[in-house]
Amino acid sequence: MEVLDTILENASEPLYAVTLLIALIKYPKYYSSPLKYFPVLLMYTFLTELLGYFTKNYEVFHISIFTSIVNHNVFIYNIYNLVFFLYFFYVYWNYIENTKYKNYILYGGIFYLLISLLNPFFQNFKLESQIFSYLAGALTVLICIILFFWEHRYATKRLDYRYTGIKWISIGLLIFHIGYVPIKASRFYNYINQINEYVHFRRIHLTLIIIMYICFMVGFLRMKRKFWI
Repeated sequence: MEVLDTILENASEPLYAVTLLIALIKYPKYYSSPLKYFPVLLMYTFLTELLGYFTKNYEVFHISIFTSIVNHNVFIYNIYNLVFFLYFFYVYWNYIENTKYKNYILYGGIFYLLISLLNPFFQNFKLESQIFSYLAGALTVLICIILFFWEHRYATKRLDYRYTGIKWISIGLLIFHIGYVPIKASRFYNYINQINEYVHFRRIHLTLIIIMYICFMVGFLRMKRKFWI
């Protein structure tokens, strides 16, 4: 298990970098689509993970700006989650054409922002993962994905080349959040009740990340057209 844990712990950052490289190479294929900002999100993800790693493991980063988060670096991940979820609300709102579905996404986004504003009253934003905000964002993204696939289930041009990238990105996000939402909720429950099962959850979490980013790479590699209608 030690070998597996070593591989899982060290696979994420290279995956982020490779996915970003592929996304940049394929950028001419989707520069005018709603995914045009996706490389920025990938870069932000990569930098966030690096910052989280260094502030946690290296004393050289224990300067005043990081003093309050050096042992509780969830602060940077709480900010990251806000950017992550709002970005994908934007993406799916633009890809989906059904007005009713677009309104659902809009309401979901407002609900997420409301929960995000209220969550710090129950959990310290600097020191604790915002569990209610995260669950609201993840469930809203899952609804967006379901609406996206449901709309194109009966489309005349069912998920044609314009949708190849977002289709695989959606599959990756769907697999990750279906697997990770229960883990996130269980970790919060275990934290409240002082139950330590983090090792097993960590393995599943990292495996889900790998699967998600493989789906992202497949989506970019299979893109065929460079225009958006």
